[in-house]
Amino acid sequence: MSLLVFLVIAVLFVAWQKSTNPAQPGDYEGRIVDRWADHSGQAESYQPVLALVIESNDGKRSTVRVDSNVYESARVGMRIKSRSGQIVLIDSEKNPVGK
Repeated sequence: MSLLVFLVIAVLFVAWQKSTNPAQPGDYEGRIVDRWADHSGQAESYQPVLALVIESNDGKRSTVRVDSNVYESARVGMRIKSRSGQIVLIDSEKNPVGK
């Protein structure tokens, strides 16, 4: 019985860790084609989900979650690169901005 309780607690702990510390997405590069935020949370300390839709050079689109600093700096039409968790936004009218 105690082994079962331990296993349930371990599974809940791993699920909690995954939700609070999501895995870093792989390296990506492309153009920002959309940005969105999900503000549907109800808890008092709820953090919105902030995401960018990236279109790669081969036309494939993917959605990546970003922190609030990157989200606020990102604009549709900008280029974005992520290497080893380091995100760089490139505005065609300005110099690159590292985040």
